[in-house]
Amino acid sequence: MIFHLKYRPKTFSELDLKDIAKSLRKIVRGKNIPQSFLFCGPKGSGKTSAARILAKSVNCLKSKDGEVCLKCENCLLLDGDKSIDVVEIDAASNRGIDDVRLLKDRAYLLPSRLKRKVFIVDEVHMLTKEAFNALLKLLEEPPGHTIFILCTTDPEKIPDTVLSRLVRIDFRKGSKNELSVCLNRVVKGEKIKVDKVVLEKIADLSEGSFRNAQKMLMELFLEFGQSIEMKDADKFFSMRLGSYTLEDFEKDLLAKETKKILCKLEEMSEVGVDFRVYRARLIEYFQKKLLINFGILAGDDGLNMMSLKEWLSLLINAGEMEKESFLEQLPLQLAVVEFLSKNSTTNYKKVSNFSPKIGLKKSQEIGTKKVNDKRGNFVEEKNKEEQEVQKNSGERDGLEFNELENRWGEVLMAVKPFNHSVEAFLRAAKPRSISGMTVVVEVFYPFHKDRLQEDRNRKVVEMGLNKVFNTSLLFECVLADSKKIPINDLYSVQAKKKTDDITTGEDMYDVAKEIFG
Repeated sequence: MIFHLKYRPKTFSELDLKDIAKSLRKIVRGKNIPQSFLFCGPKGSGKTSAARILAKSVNCLKSKDGEVCLKCENCLLLDGDKSIDVVEIDAASNRGIDDVRLLKDRAYLLPSRLKRKVFIVDEVHMLTKEAFNALLKLLEEPPGHTIFILCTTDPEKIPDTVLSRLVRIDFRKGSKNELSVCLNRVVKGEKIKVDKVVLEKIADLSEGSFRNAQKMLMELFLEFGQSIEMKDADKFFSMRLGSYTLEDFEKDLLAKETKKILCKLEEMSEVGVDFRVYRARLIEYFQKKLLINFGILAGDDGLNMMSLKEWLSLLINAGEMEKESFLEQLPLQLAVVEFLSKNSTTNYKKVSNFSPKIGLKKSQEIGTKKVNDKRGNFVEEKNKEEQEVQKNSGERDGLEFNELENRWGEVLMAVKPFNHSVEAFLRAAKPRSISGMTVVVEVFYPFHKDRLQEDRNRKVVEMGLNKVFNTSLLFECVLADSKKIPINDLYSVQAKKKTDDITTGEDMYDVAKEIFG
């Protein structure tokens, strides 16, 4: 039996968030119960469980002080999920206007056996704009026998016109004490012998989610049986979270060991570490370091204040990228590369003779400028610094320009698993020079340049360069003098023939099709 289903709260008194239970009981005791609710809060905080208890409470025949009896005919009917008068809808799967119209038709039908019909709409923020407009009328003038309970983890996506018709109840993450109470209910029910420190460890790793905590306990139970010791839990969590401790991660971050950190994260991905959980632990760890910097907590501070602020922001942004990346380790790796590349250059291998005159800032200025020719017309001319870079690019120590050109096809293949669109953009480009530790690539259309210079896409290219040349390189792109695009077999294993120029509308269509599909 799945623990978080078997031990789901059935009464307000069993709810893990006692403040929420108190608020709902107070509402039910009132004479005029609202007909439209919004339960919002993080995953696993008990929103759906509370909605089911509220549905029982408004239909209970022997309710006392707002609490359900669990003995009357209606309570028994709802506990067995046998009533057609309480309807649960997943808005992530039923998000269109036709689904809402069907809901409206069902809402106007009288209850078959209960006093009130209750509609619980989960993940309501997933509804389309048209569906929300159709739902609005129903919430404005609901049938007297109905109650609507909308649940969401993202209330910001719900239109204000809909929010204004709802009584909002804000759920929150569980505290360590509340999570321990939740876990002990399972331990007592299953008669599990478990060390107290194991339960504390689960509470720390659950991200404040009651469901996550119960799922972790169930996984340990399935692995080790009725008796769970700390050594067993450590072994289990090291496989789940990796053997790369947060302290070791911080140590390597301070030492600017970019390559070592990236390798460790790759090793963790190979053994199936949950990077979402690992990143959350990093955020919690470095948030405490932030408080240490302010003297709120005691301990070693490590990174300075500004570095901590930047690093925590990158970790939070990595969480957004996790939703789009099919490589779980990539968002965290990109955060590491960006943080260390901004904060120091000492952790990079020597790529070329770094010129104070040109330097990193100058590499960002490399491009073309408009000048008057003899006829008085404006034409594009390369910067002098860029001409000097191109002249000497093949004579540098470390990575030479000829090697970059010869292995450009490998760079494309390294980028492709991370992002197919970026790889397609790069196939319509060519290496131009090496400036300091920056690889400069020439593109032929402003649209390509704008897309490649976006932070997310630029980081993907830098990851590909790092993988091929085994050193940390930065990436910049400049606009070419002409509009000729060299797409040939050297840069694309998918190209069927060499193409020197793309000037026709059909050719441009082919490039766009390759990029966007």
